[in-house]
Amino acid sequence: MSEMILPGTYIEVRAEGLISAGRISTGNIGIVGTASKGPVNQPVLISSLAEAKEEFGEGDPSNATLMTALELIYKNGGRTVYAVRTGQRSQYTFKIAQDDQETTPVLTLQARTSGDADNLKIKVSEASKDLENSDTGGSPSTDKVTVKLFEGNKTKETESYTVTSFQDLATQVNDQADSLISAADLNEALKDTLPPKVDGTDGKFEGGQDIDYPAGLAALEKEIVNIVVLAGQDIKQAKMLEALQTHLKTTANIKRERIGVIGTSLEEAIPPANDIPADDRLILVTPGIVTKTADIKTNLSGGYLAAAVAGVISSLPVQTSPTNKTLVLEGLTTEFNSGELEKCVQNRMLTVEKRNGFRIVKGITTHNGAWRQITTRRIVDYAIYGVRSSCDPYIGKLNNTRVRSAMKATLDGFLTRMVDNEALVSYQLDVSATRAQEIAGETMVTMTLMPTFSIDFVKVTMYLS
Repeated sequence: MSEMILPGTYIEVRAEGLISAGRISTGNIGIVGTASKGPVNQPVLISSLAEAKEEFGEGDPSNATLMTALELIYKNGGRTVYAVRTGQRSQYTFKIAQDDQETTPVLTLQARTSGDADNLKIKVSEASKDLENSDTGGSPSTDKVTVKLFEGNKTKETESYTVTSFQDLATQVNDQADSLISAADLNEALKDTLPPKVDGTDGKFEGGQDIDYPAGLAALEKEIVNIVVLAGQDIKQAKMLEALQTHLKTTANIKRERIGVIGTSLEEAIPPANDIPADDRLILVTPGIVTKTADIKTNLSGGYLAAAVAGVISSLPVQTSPTNKTLVLEGLTTEFNSGELEKCVQNRMLTVEKRNGFRIVKGITTHNGAWRQITTRRIVDYAIYGVRSSCDPYIGKLNNTRVRSAMKATLDGFLTRMVDNEALVSYQLDVSATRAQEIAGETMVTMTLMPTFSIDFVKVTMYLS
């Protein structure tokens, strides 16, 4: 308020009574994986599978884990996803000079896997010179060229194609299942043109980057993410498990709490109990899944089941357990018997069984104590975000009874909302500060929360008479 010198009415507005907790996201998914296109190590916010395909291309478990996992996320209820592409394939683009001297891209040859930019190179020369051992011999052909692919420092070609046009080259490359490269972005106006000559120096593939999941996770650290998945990665890959756990600890320390979901390997659907870390923010899912494309079945590790489970969890309120919830899957690599299911649950694994569809047996983390239930972890994380949202606006305000009472009212409003939503059974709350704490700028908030738990067992006693 300004100094009162001139006569008049001076008004000071104290708005602490209007402060309330903001809305909190509970189902945001962060995912890191490989893709055929898109920015590298940059989070991209997507809200549908169509957006994902436009941004990252089509899915292929062998070299595009991100899209395969995203399909499973959206099929199982996922909505908001921060997707990060890791690794980039090296590529070479054919360009032709037009009449206006501008060069036009005609066809791109792309490595099928991400990696070193200098790993591949091509050479294009006249066909007859490359076919000097043929029966015909003769002068150089004007309508055919030979495209040779070299890998690393090898001087002998890895692949060779004799073609009559860019269209012919694209067809031959994509029809060869074991090829190191694929063809894309064919210019329809120039598809019948003969590829120009290229020597080994000019034909170097460029732009590749090695796959780096930790760097992809680091890109997600500052985003508001509740569930993290490493597309297609499993617990048998020790570096992946370590990277995920490190990320979960790092984000908890910077006020970005979240849980991680990872799967078991194809070879070991039930890993030894000692290989499963007890972590209140980690969910281990099993078994692997089966996908079908044109009547061809493909077995995938539990790393892809993790994506489906993440989608289901993200679609549920924090107080709703994933136990007994169904997943949209085409099949499981292993159908456990009752003894195996018991072992999985005892080993703290979220297991999926085939029973009237594909169902989650029990929604648990790998923790063996108070944080065993996924709902407990999610409810408390929700409360943490809400309390932080309620208290932050009071930073810098007066530390007196009036402001502390307003802070308590704000917290009461948030916690009452949790009770109304059945995330809490009840709570106790106290906001206070001694004179010494007032001088130190401290306010003490003490709360006791009673989270809601789900029904896991129904015990029936039946009397006959």
